[in-house]
Amino acid sequence: MVRAFAAGCFALALALPAFAESPAITPQADKVMWCASAFFWLAGSAADAGDTEEAELYDGWAAELTESGTALLNAGGFDLARIQEIIGEYDSLVLDELANQGARYDVAICPELVAE
Repeated sequence: MVRAFAAGCFALALALPAFAESPAITPQADKVMWCASAFFWLAGSAADAGDTEEAELYDGWAAELTESGTALLNAGGFDLARIQEIIGEYDSLVLDELANQGARYDVAICPELVAE
Protein backbone atom coordinates (compact mmCIF):
# COMPACT_ATOMS: atom_id res chain seq x y z
CA MET A 1 0.00 0.00 0.00
CA VAL A 2 2.79 2.40 0.93
CA ARG A 3 4.59 1.52 -2.31
CA ALA A 4 1.47 2.26 -4.35
CA PHE A 5 1.04 5.58 -2.59
CA ALA A 6 4.71 6.47 -3.10
CA ALA A 7 4.50 5.48 -6.76
CA GLY A 8 1.39 7.61 -7.16
CA CYS A 9 3.10 10.62 -5.58
CA PHE A 10 6.14 10.12 -7.80
CA ALA A 11 3.95 9.97 -10.93
CA LEU A 12 2.11 13.10 -9.82
CA ALA A 13 5.39 14.91 -9.24
CA LEU A 14 6.51 14.04 -12.76
CA ALA A 15 3.22 15.26 -14.21
CA LEU A 16 3.15 18.59 -12.38
CA PRO A 17 5.33 20.47 -14.89
CA ALA A 18 2.83 19.52 -17.60
CA PHE A 19 0.09 21.25 -15.63
CA ALA A 20 2.13 24.38 -14.90
CA GLU A 21 0.53 27.64 -15.92
CA SER A 22 1.58 29.04 -19.24
CA PRO A 23 3.32 32.41 -19.14
CA ALA A 24 1.19 35.55 -19.16
CA ILE A 25 1.43 38.32 -21.73
CA THR A 26 2.57 41.48 -19.95
CA PRO A 27 0.73 44.77 -20.53
CA GLN A 28 3.78 46.13 -22.40
CA ALA A 29 3.95 43.08 -24.68
CA ASP A 30 0.19 43.34 -25.25
CA LYS A 31 0.47 46.96 -26.39
CA VAL A 32 3.47 46.26 -28.63
CA MET A 33 1.84 43.22 -30.23
CA TRP A 34 -1.46 45.08 -30.66
CA CYS A 35 0.27 48.00 -32.37
CA ALA A 36 2.31 45.66 -34.58
CA SER A 37 -0.89 44.07 -35.82
CA ALA A 38 -2.58 47.44 -36.26
CA PHE A 39 0.31 48.62 -38.43
CA PHE A 40 0.16 45.34 -40.38
CA TRP A 41 -3.48 46.03 -41.27
CA LEU A 42 -2.86 49.74 -41.93
CA ALA A 43 -0.05 48.81 -44.33
CA GLY A 44 -2.44 46.58 -46.25
CA SER A 45 -5.09 49.30 -46.38
CA ALA A 46 -2.56 51.86 -47.61
CA ALA A 47 -1.30 49.45 -50.27
CA ASP A 48 -4.87 48.77 -51.40
CA ALA A 49 -5.40 52.53 -51.70
CA GLY A 50 -2.27 52.83 -53.84
CA ASP A 51 -0.27 54.75 -51.23
CA THR A 52 3.01 52.84 -51.52
CA GLU A 53 5.00 55.21 -49.31
CA GLU A 54 2.55 55.01 -46.43
CA ALA A 55 2.25 51.24 -46.86
CA GLU A 56 6.03 50.86 -46.60
CA LEU A 57 6.13 53.06 -43.50
CA TYR A 58 3.43 51.03 -41.72
CA ASP A 59 4.96 47.76 -42.88
CA GLY A 60 8.33 48.78 -41.44
CA TRP A 61 6.73 49.77 -38.14
CA ALA A 62 4.80 46.49 -38.04
CA ALA A 63 8.01 44.51 -38.59
CA GLU A 64 9.91 46.47 -35.94
CA LEU A 65 7.17 46.10 -33.33
CA THR A 66 6.68 42.42 -34.15
CA GLU A 67 10.39 41.92 -33.51
CA SER A 68 10.19 43.87 -30.24
CA GLY A 69 7.07 42.01 -29.17
CA THR A 70 8.65 38.68 -30.00
CA ALA A 71 11.62 39.58 -27.79
CA LEU A 72 9.29 40.57 -24.94
CA LEU A 73 7.29 37.35 -25.27
CA ASN A 74 10.47 35.26 -25.46
CA ALA A 75 11.79 36.95 -22.32
CA GLY A 76 8.44 36.20 -20.69
CA GLY A 77 8.87 32.48 -21.23
CA PHE A 78 6.98 31.85 -24.46
CA ASP A 79 8.52 29.48 -26.99
CA LEU A 80 8.77 30.33 -30.68
CA ALA A 81 5.85 28.14 -31.72
CA ARG A 82 3.55 29.83 -29.21
CA ILE A 83 4.82 33.26 -30.22
CA GLN A 84 3.88 32.53 -33.84
CA GLU A 85 0.39 31.56 -32.67
CA ILE A 86 0.13 34.74 -30.60
CA ILE A 87 1.05 36.87 -33.63
CA GLY A 88 -1.78 35.26 -35.61
CA GLU A 89 -4.18 35.70 -32.70
CA TYR A 90 -3.34 39.40 -32.44
CA ASP A 91 -3.78 39.88 -36.18
CA SER A 92 -7.30 38.42 -35.98
CA LEU A 93 -8.18 40.24 -32.77
CA VAL A 94 -6.95 43.64 -33.94
CA LEU A 95 -8.72 43.35 -37.28
CA ASP A 96 -11.95 42.60 -35.44
CA GLU A 97 -11.43 45.44 -32.95
CA LEU A 98 -10.66 47.96 -35.68
CA ALA A 99 -13.58 46.83 -37.83
CA ASN A 100 -16.01 47.12 -34.91
CA GLN A 101 -14.58 50.39 -33.58
CA GLY A 102 -13.75 48.70 -30.29
CA ALA A 103 -9.98 49.07 -30.32
CA ARG A 104 -8.42 48.68 -26.90
CA TYR A 105 -5.67 51.16 -27.82
CA ASP A 106 -5.70 54.33 -29.87
CA VAL A 107 -3.58 53.70 -32.97
CA ALA A 108 -2.23 57.24 -32.56
CA ILE A 109 -0.14 56.07 -29.57
CA CYS A 110 1.52 53.29 -31.55
CA PRO A 111 4.22 55.31 -33.36
CA GLU A 112 5.77 56.22 -30.00
CA LEU A 113 6.54 52.52 -29.49
CA VAL A 114 8.67 52.35 -32.62
CA ALA A 115 12.41 52.46 -31.83
CA GLU A 116 11.59 52.84 -28.16
